[in-house]
Amino acid sequence: MNRLAMLLFFGFGASGMTQAAVNVSSGTIHFHGAIVEDICSLNMSQSEVISHCFREGKSIVQRHAIAPRNLPDFSLPQSLGQVTTRYINNNPYLAIVTVTYN
Repeated sequence: MNRLAMLLFFGFGASGMTQAAVNVSSGTIHFHGAIVEDICSLNMSQSEVISHCFREGKSIVQRHAIAPRNLPDFSLPQSLGQVTTRYINNNPYLAIVTVTYN
C-alpha cells in the first residue's frame, strides 16, 4: 500500500510540474545577431547573365542579355541590389563585376 501511495504522489507531482511548464505566458527572449537571407547567385554565359535569388520562400530568376565586350549594369530582382561592371585598363577581356545588396 505504501508503494502505491508513493507512486500516486510522484505521478501527481510530475503532472503538476508539466502543467506549470506548459502554462508559462510571459517571459523575455534576448536575441543578438541578424536574420539574413542567402545572397543571389549570378551565372554568366557568352550571351546572358542569369541572377537567381530566393526571397520570402520564392525563387526569382532574372535574365539579362549581354553583348561581347559589353557587360551591362542592372538591378537585382525586387530591388535587392545593383550589379555594376568596371573594366581594368580599358581591356574588354578583364572586368570586375560588383554586386551590392540593399
